[in-house]
Amino acid sequence: MGGIHSIRDSIDIAITVSAHSGIPVLFLANPGLAKSTMIGDWAARNGYHLETLIGSRFTQEEILGFQARVEDKNTGETYLELLEPYWYRSVIQHEKKNIPSLLFLDEFSTVQENVQGAMLQLVFDRTIGHGKKLPASTIIISAANYKQNIPFVFNIMAPVLNRFCIVNLLYENSRAFLDEFLQDESTRSDNLITYNDVTVHEKTKLRLREGLKTMWSFIFESFNERVGQNDIDINNQMYNNIYENGTMYVYNFITGRTIYYLYRVTLSFLSKGLSISRHGQIMLNMVFGLAGLGTNSFNEARQKSYLKKLETLWTKLYAEFETGSGGGPALRPPPVKLAVDGKSVSAAVNEWTLYDEASIFPEGPDEALETLIRHVSGVYGTESERIENLIRLVADDSAALFAFNEDMQKIDALILTLEAETAGTALPECAERGTYLQTLRGISAAYAPLREAALKKALSV
Repeated sequence: MGGIHSIRDSIDIAITVSAHSGIPVLFLANPGLAKSTMIGDWAARNGYHLETLIGSRFTQEEILGFQARVEDKNTGETYLELLEPYWYRSVIQHEKKNIPSLLFLDEFSTVQENVQGAMLQLVFDRTIGHGKKLPASTIIISAANYKQNIPFVFNIMAPVLNRFCIVNLLYENSRAFLDEFLQDESTRSDNLITYNDVTVHEKTKLRLREGLKTMWSFIFESFNERVGQNDIDINNQMYNNIYENGTMYVYNFITGRTIYYLYRVTLSFLSKGLSISRHGQIMLNMVFGLAGLGTNSFNEARQKSYLKKLETLWTKLYAEFETGSGGGPALRPPPVKLAVDGKSVSAAVNEWTLYDEASIFPEGPDEALETLIRHVSGVYGTESERIENLIRLVADDSAALFAFNEDMQKIDALILTLEAETAGTALPECAERGTYLQTLRGISAAYAPLREAALKKALSV
C-alpha cells in the first residue's frame, strides 16, 4: 500500500477497522495533510453524515449541551433541563432517517482542559449531558497535530493516549507526498480499497488470543535483560508524558487495555480480509500506535530494537491467520519466508530464533529453518579452498575476525537449540532437524582449528 493514495488509504482502513472493532482512533499528523478532507470523503463514500467539532472553536456547553432552568407550569417548581447542542440534534435527525453519522473531533490537542474533557466524554462514554447516548451506529474519530506544530499546547497525557489507537499519518518520502497532493481531484477516488467480509470462527479467535499471549511473553522476556530493571514496565511508572517528547512520532504504551485492543484490532483486520502484502504499512502503523511504547521510555537504539521485535512477531502471527484458499482464516501456517539475503550468519540465526521461539504453530515442516541452514552452508562451506580463503581474510581484517567468531558462537547456540528440541522425540520434523544438525556439526568441526586461532588473535587485539 502507498504511493498516490497513501494518506487516503491509511485513513480508509483505520476508520473501517475502528467502526468494526469499536476501538477509538486518533490521527496524528502535521498540518496540511488533508485529514479533514479525506475523512469527509470516507463518510460520503460510505453513506455517513459527517459532523465535525473543531476543539478550538467550541465551548464545553456547545459540545455536551446547555443547562437551562425550566419552570413546571402545573407546580411552579423549577428544574434544570439539558438543551441539546445542535450537532447532537443533527445526528439524531439523521439516525431517524437511517443515516449513520461520523463524528469528527478535530484539533484535539489545542483545546482548553475542560473542552478536551468534554470531547473525551464523547469518545469514551459516548454521551452528552444528562447521560444522553449517541446512537450505536455513530463512529467517532479524533485528530490532532504533533506537539511541535501547535502554537499553544494543552498536553495530552499518556493515560488518555492509551485509550486510542494512534495512527501516525506520515510519508516515507517527498515523492509520495507530491504525488498524492498534485493529483487531479477527479482521481482521488480511483482504486479504492475493497474489503472481503470474512467470518472468523471461535476456534480461530481462541488461537489468536493464545498467539498474542505467546508473542507478549516473548517480548517481555527479551526486554527483561538488565539485572534489577525491566525495560518494559507494565506498571507504566515512566510513561506519563509521551506527548511531551520532541520527536515527530507518538506511540502508546502497554497496559491490559493494550493487549485487548490489539486483539480486537487484529480480529478486525482478519474480518475485513486485510493482508500483510497489500495493507501491511497501515496495519503496522496501527499496531505501533497501540503497543509501540512511549518514545521517551527507551533510548533510540532500544526503541528501534523493540519495534523490530514487535513488527517481526506480530507480522508472523498475523500471517498464520490470513485468509486461506478455503474462504476462511487458515488454521495452519503458510510457509515462513525467512529474510536472510545479505545478512551475516549471526543476524540470520537471531532472526530465525525470534520466529522459532515465538511461534504458536511449532508443528510441521520448518521451512524457515531450512532456509537458515542453506544460508549458513552457503557462507561457511566445508571445502578446503573456502576455509583457506577465510584464514587469510581473518588474519588481515579485524572486522572479519570478530564477525567470524560471533558467527561461530551463534552456530554453537543453534546446535544446542536443535539438540534440545529433538531430544527424546520421534516426530517427522525432528528427523529433518537431525539432518540439519549433521550439517551444522560438520561446519563446526571443519572450522575448529581456525576458531581456536581466531579466538587467540581476538583476545590479543
